[in-house]
This record gives sequence, C-alpha cells and structure tokens, in this order.
Amino acid sequence: MNNLDPWVSRNDIETDEIPILPAATMVLLDDRPDLQVLMLLRNDSSGFVASHTIFPGGAIEQDDRNYIWDDLVSGLTNEEADAQLRTDEARCYWIAAIRETIEEVGVVIGSHEDELLEYRQSLEDGSSKFSQIISQNQLSLDLTGIKPISRWITPKGGPRRYDTYFFIAQSRSSVTPRVDGKEAVEAFWISPSDALNKWEAGELTMISPTLATLQQLQTYTNVDEVFTVLNSKPSPENIRIVDESKALPLFPNDENYRASYTWPALGWTWLPKQDH
Repeated sequence: MNNLDPWVSRNDIETDEIPILPAATMVLLDDRPDLQVLMLLRNDSSGFVASHTIFPGGAIEQDDRNYIWDDLVSGLTNEEADAQLRTDEARCYWIAAIRETIEEVGVVIGSHEDELLEYRQSLEDGSSKFSQIISQNQLSLDLTGIKPISRWITPKGGPRRYDTYFFIAQSRSSVTPRVDGKEAVEAFWISPSDALNKWEAGELTMISPTLATLQQLQTYTNVDEVFTVLNSKPSPENIRIVDESKALPLFPNDENYRASYTWPALGWTWLPKQDH
C-alpha cells in the first residue's frame, strides 16, 4: 500500500484486525463576525476520543446508502460525488455528515430546520430512518454548499478505526447548538486561533485531524474566502505528524515538514493552509 495516495481504497489499508469503518465529519463555519467553527466536547466515558474536543460526525449507516436518496437530494449527483472522492457510493458521506450534525448538535444543514429538529430524538435512538423522515415530510437535502476538505484514516493501535471524510459548510441556523448529554457534553462556537490557543494552554484536548483543520482555518478571514479556495480545486496534500495529540501537524510549506522525527499521516487535505 502506498500510504501517500489520498485516494487509496479502504480495502488496501493495512489493518490490525480492527475493521476500518467509513465515517463523515461536519466542520460548520460562520462569520460571527469573525470566522468561527462549531465544536463539541466528548463525554469522558465515550468509546472514542473521550474527553476530546472535536467536530460533529460519526460512522456511515446503511440508510445513508439507501437508493431512495436519489429522489431526495439536489445539488450533487451520485456520479459527481463518486468523482470527487474517487470511491463508490460517495454521496452517503454527505448525507451522514448532515444526519450526524442533527443528532449531535441539533443544527440542520441543507434542509428545513423546524421540521427536521422535531425528529432529532428518533434519529438519535434509531427509531426513525433519516431517509424516511425526509420522504414522509416531503423535504429534500440540498448538498450544494457542503464541500469535502480532507480525508483521515485512524492509525493502527486504537480500539476503533475510521476512514473519515471531513466536510465544510456554512451554518445559517438561528438555533443554539445543543448536545445530547450522552456522547457529548458541550457544544460551542469558537475561532480557530482561540481553539488552538486553548489546546496549547492544556484547556482542550484534540487529536491531529482536529488540530490540522483548525490550523488551516485560522489562515482564512471569512467563510467566502474558504469556499473560493475550495472552488479552485486545489490538489491534495499529505499531512505529516510529530505526535497525534501533543504537537501540531505539519503541512508541505512548513519548515520542518520532512524532519526525521516526523512521519506521513494517513491524512490528506485539499484545503491549503495559506501563507500570510
């Protein structure tokens, strides 16, 4: 396996008998008035990244792949999604990112907020399928404003492994984010630089995908600037790691990118960290 290939098939990734599950993460941005991102704090008893500050997200569910979505989404065809991520059934990552954001922080992207939030509890407990909720309420999902920005594969050695695509979208919600109190205990808006400062001060705990995303975002001044760069379709860049949670990840233009004490992460981004 070439671990520097951003489009490597999940089936070709070396495993340690821990299955690598497909997953999606939503990075919600807004100008408030400075560029801020929505983050949540995981419960200290969570089965994955306990006590860490992360973005909303989770594993792909079978319903995210349901053929019925062909009639329930706009702004992105199956073929366009597959071409962007260079994998089959790629649109399910977009759908999962929206669903997980509703479940974890009670914010809706790409659809009617009032109707969907009524079903948040049934989504969380699994008593309702997302596709059924959308269909029965004659709603749809508009995927136009949701853009993939990175791919991260959990390294070997932990109890769980995920192949996660990170997406970015602007939140136009007037709703105050609210966690379920189970997997997450707090949700909050924060500027990327403030979040990194709190991590450096030991006030927040984060792992490399979260840190790298914040490093990228702190080089942008507003949401439009982020989307302008993404629309130019930059090439993927491999991110290198010094330590998964105790040191900042390194980008190609960073001085120590190829230092002997670094290693290439199973992490690639196509949102550049801008040089100012």
